[in-house]
Amino acid sequence: MENIGIYKVIDTNSLERCLEIRNRVFTLEKGVPQKIEVDQYDCLNKSCTHFLVKHQKDDIGTVRCLYTANGNIQIQRFCFLKEYRGLGLGKIVIEYIEDYYKTQGAKIIEMDAKYEVFGFYEKCGYEKVSDIFIEADIEHVKMMKQI
Repeated sequence: MENIGIYKVIDTNSLERCLEIRNRVFTLEKGVPQKIEVDQYDCLNKSCTHFLVKHQKDDIGTVRCLYTANGNIQIQRFCFLKEYRGLGLGKIVIEYIEDYYKTQGAKIIEMDAKYEVFGFYEKCGYEKVSDIFIEADIEHVKMMKQI
């Protein structure tokens, strides 16, 4: 797909656009309660970075990356609007995030992946490092990759 842009969020307007995408995907579509989906990291600060994914002029996806206490990067709240899934965009965003954090000196990226999509992350080189656990009433597994 042509005309894809991935932008580091640096202003409140862009952050609100990320939160709107997440509301549409996680709360309205997947049924995750808003009080769980939005948390203390949904702001502009140094412990967390948000990215907005655009196709032409449309906002189509988002991902949040948290600096963990052990110095890793944790991918969180990664989603695309329904009509943009299955087009190979997830792999493009993952590669962008890995390249971005390599330049920042990160060595490991981790995530709590929804179990139903962990195969996608395996194809991107991530290794499952936990058994299934429940988060927000959804099965997840912890995954990691050295970058």
